[in-house]
Amino acid sequence: MKSEKCEFIFIADEFHQKGIDLLKREYNTLYLNGLTTRDLLKLIASKTHSANKTSALIIRSTRKLGADRISEIKNKTNIRLICTVSSGFDNIDVLACSKLNIKVLNVPGGNMISAAEFTMSLILALAKNLFPANNMMNKGLFDNSGISNFELSGKTLGVIGVGRVGSYTAKFAKAFGMNIIGNDIDPKVRAAYKWIKFVSLNSLLRKSDVVTLHVPLDNTTVNLINGNNIKLLSGNSMLINCSRGGTVNEKALISALKRGKIRYAGIDVFLKEPGFASEFTKLNNVILTPHLAGKTAESKIRMSIQTAENIYKYYTGKRHTLKFVN
Repeated sequence: MKSEKCEFIFIADEFHQKGIDLLKREYNTLYLNGLTTRDLLKLIASKTHSANKTSALIIRSTRKLGADRISEIKNKTNIRLICTVSSGFDNIDVLACSKLNIKVLNVPGGNMISAAEFTMSLILALAKNLFPANNMMNKGLFDNSGISNFELSGKTLGVIGVGRVGSYTAKFAKAFGMNIIGNDIDPKVRAAYKWIKFVSLNSLLRKSDVVTLHVPLDNTTVNLINGNNIKLLSGNSMLINCSRGGTVNEKALISALKRGKIRYAGIDVFLKEPGFASEFTKLNNVILTPHLAGKTAESKIRMSIQTAENIYKYYTGKRHTLKFVN
C-alpha cells in the first residue's frame, strides 16, 4: 500500500480502550461512540479540512453505510479508509466505496475462536436439551422423564463455509467424535482441509445430523437455505446459524420447525437486526441469541488491536512496529 498522511482517526462505535490507546500513540484519534450516522458525518465534515491528508473511520457491523452515505463521505470529508470491526463487511456498500476510491478493511480472524466456541455451545445445548431442563428445575420440578438428549459422537456435522470459523468449529466437533463434511466454493479452502470430506450443498443437507453456516452475506448466499432445499434436512436434524441473517430464509425455517421437519435450531443472527421475527419466540425447539457469537472480552481486545494494526499498515505501508504490539 502506498504511504499516506493521516489527519484523523474517527471511531464511531464501541471500541476497546487498548485499540484506542494504540491509535492515539500514532494518530489524532477521536472516539465518538453513540452518535447517529447523520450526526457523525456532520461532525466529521466539520473537522476534516486538509487536502493533503486523509482520515479513517472505524465502525461496527451494526452501523450500515449504504451508497448514499458513502457518497456523502466522499463529497464532504477526506475519509478514504473505512474499517469495520467485524469478520465481514456486508454492512458497507463495498461497490460504492470501490467506485469512489474509498478503501474498506475488515478483521476476518479476530473473533474466530469466539464464534466457533459459541457455535459448539449452541450445538451442545440443543443436543443435551439444557434449556428445557433448566427451566423445569427453576419451576421446582425434578423430573427428567420428558426430556430427551442425544450424543454427538458418531453423528455428522455439515459445515457450510469452511473458512476460519467453520474449520475451527469442525475441529471442535471432530474432538467430540463427529464425522465432518463440508461445502465451500473456494478451491483453495477445499485443498487446505483435506481431512474434511467436501460435498455439494444438497448432499450435505441430506447427510448431516447437524448443519452449521459460516458464510458471508452477499448475492451468492442470500437465502442459501430456503424453502426448497430445507426440505432435504431430516426430521432429526439441527440447524445452526452464527454467520449472517439473510443466509437462511426465516419463514422457511420457522415453518420447518413448526412442522417438525427440523428437530432443533440455534440462531444467533437475523434478517432485520436488532429486531427479529416474533414467530421464533413461540417455538420450543429453538435457541435464540442476539448476535453474540463473536463478542467475547478476548475478541473485543483482539479485534481492536488488529484494526489499529490494519490502519497503521495502511498509512505506513509497513507492518506494525514493536511499540504497536499490545
